[in-house]
Amino acid sequence: MSKFHPPRWPAAGRPLAVAAPAGRVAPQALEQGLAALAELAPQCRVDCADEVTAALDYLAGPDDKRAAHFSSLMSDPELGAVLAARGGFGCLRLLPLLDLAVLAQTSACLIGFSDLTALLNPLAAQGLITVHGPVVTQLPRLDQASRADLAALLAGRRPWPAALSGKGVAGGQAEGPLLGGNLTTLCSMLGTPWFPELSGAVLILEETGEAPYRLDRLISQLELSGALSQVAAVAVGCLSDQESDPPGLAEALERRLSALGKPVVMNLPFGHGAANRPLPLGAKAEINGNTGVLTVGLGLD
Repeated sequence: MSKFHPPRWPAAGRPLAVAAPAGRVAPQALEQGLAALAELAPQCRVDCADEVTAALDYLAGPDDKRAAHFSSLMSDPELGAVLAARGGFGCLRLLPLLDLAVLAQTSACLIGFSDLTALLNPLAAQGLITVHGPVVTQLPRLDQASRADLAALLAGRRPWPAALSGKGVAGGQAEGPLLGGNLTTLCSMLGTPWFPELSGAVLILEETGEAPYRLDRLISQLELSGALSQVAAVAVGCLSDQESDPPGLAEALERRLSALGKPVVMNLPFGHGAANRPLPLGAKAEINGNTGVLTVGLGLD
């Protein structure tokens, strides 16, 4: 039996709540995101407390305040889901302040990505399936497929299993729990007690704003740490927030990852661009490096 258990999934009529455990949230971006969320989930009330708009330099308020608000939302049995307002930076600083075992037992559905990688994976390590998916401020620019998946999830219809098509760059097939997320954030967790156990995992990676040599450096760090040798396969999403990734980004990762001797698929529809399909971390995934297909959410339908 899998060590991962599903969260309390959203359902029509269950309220949603917005959390800001990471970076300072721009008011206009938040307003536009909340309007988009209201369109995607018209059947749900959306709670967005004053804590979401708090600010301390580049953070959405002091660490203790962000941790307390996040914990209160994750512990609320009435909520259908907790959606991150944005990424940025800050989640890593909350880890010592959170009782992750208790939060995992409450089984709230957490949705986010980017800097939320630092919360999604530690909660998954406690057994809770989390959702690597759009943040609120990203919602206005999502593509139709990503909007449809998120709308279905928030209405109580799980959009999985889902077969996502990309580019196979290293052949073979593998299966395992889906883990990972933002490459920089994952590397920042190395050497801490919260770095995910990647043995046998299908590792997802996405990034934005990094030059090819920096992507190479980050992959080198994962490789030299021994983390990459443990995974069953690697699935790479978008590497920028643009419509198509600038030249050199995918090539830098492809050169490094294709030498691992494991299935690798790239150009998958998740990340900082318009395509960010929700992916359940901890749930079983299958990957086919020959056909370039990643199938996620097996057993969750």
